[in-house]
Amino acid sequence: MTNKPRPKRQRWSVSISLSLLLLAVSARAADDPTELAAEALEANPSLEAMRARVSELERIAEAAGTWSDPMIGLDYLNTPVDSFELNDAPMSGVQINARQTLPPWGWSRLREEVADSKTATTRYAVQEAATQLRREVFALFFKLTQSRMLESVTQRHLARTDELLRAVRARYETARAGQHELLRLQVLRDRLNDDLADFGRADSELSAALARTLSRPAASRFETFAEIEPVAVQGDPNAWLALARSTRPELMRLVQSIQTEESATKLARVDGRPDVTVWAGYRVREINTATDSGTDFVSAGISVPIPWGSRKRSRAESAAHQEAARGKRAEYRAALDRIDSELTSVHARWSRAFDKAITYRDNLTHAAQAALDASFSNYRVGKADFATLYQAQVDLLNLERTLISAIVQTHIEAAIARATVGGPLDGGQS
Repeated sequence: MTNKPRPKRQRWSVSISLSLLLLAVSARAADDPTELAAEALEANPSLEAMRARVSELERIAEAAGTWSDPMIGLDYLNTPVDSFELNDAPMSGVQINARQTLPPWGWSRLREEVADSKTATTRYAVQEAATQLRREVFALFFKLTQSRMLESVTQRHLARTDELLRAVRARYETARAGQHELLRLQVLRDRLNDDLADFGRADSELSAALARTLSRPAASRFETFAEIEPVAVQGDPNAWLALARSTRPELMRLVQSIQTEESATKLARVDGRPDVTVWAGYRVREINTATDSGTDFVSAGISVPIPWGSRKRSRAESAAHQEAARGKRAEYRAALDRIDSELTSVHARWSRAFDKAITYRDNLTHAAQAALDASFSNYRVGKADFATLYQAQVDLLNLERTLISAIVQTHIEAAIARATVGGPLDGGQS
């Protein structure tokens, strides 16, 4: 049985459907890394756990400076053991008393100050975690973009290598090319095919890592840019460092932790002062004799502990918090030095990547493409040898890969710079 030719109208219908499908796929918008980062900040469970910790500390801080509860008592006093009657002895009676322990002056304020400072420290830790999570999302997204752009370049060069193979095979069949030329191109083709498998693996790994930050299923798919432009360097390390002093959450957390230890030092000193307990009682009496009319009694008192152990404990705790504050100051200086070094390194990498991207984009890749086209044309007519053609092909492949890596690196370094500063590099709102 022979297949009947498909009617022309049906062929046009299929062609139009395929065209529309390809158009829809090509028009699918790439994901916005800024929106992905915002989604990660809302959905990431680690951040949610830290926010819950902040809420917990806020609730604790609400009652940090509360005094101990007052005590109310009811006493059945001084009744004879043989009768238990209130009117058998002049000191018998029912007494109602109240007691309250008063903390030292400033104790409540300092307790609230320490609790609020701990809450603020944790809040800055959440902001720092959010800053680094945002950086991670940007880095993963642009690494995924790089992998797919490199895959596209590899596929294009694989097609060009097949074209070269056909040309070399045609010359080989007429004894105008050696077998080694075919073999070298076949090795290049096979290597490019193997690279495609690596890009597929990288795509899966990077997509899964990006999905993890967004709490999406590991098999989630992300749409990346087909082409991107390099990002120019914004500012210099000195300006970034000055900005980081006021915007980097990690530095603000350390400053707040220093204040926490200083307040805790004051609180420890105040805790060494004795608590004063005041009390008052009212005794109702039942006796009524010629010498004692049974008038009710009122009593009041005050008690203060002897600060033998508490004073020693207070001094030790105060000294410990002072040492902790000294350690936090040293930690702040170390963090500032580390940020200064990181910003200098980021600026150098970013600047070099941008310059390389511009040079490769505007000059080298164009020249390499022209060299390959000319070598291929000359090879076909016998004016160029195989080594020149092969080297031109490899040079263009390496240059285009380097160009993509340089462009993507500018985006990644920009994200690292923003995370190191703790916000936009121009000092604006995040």
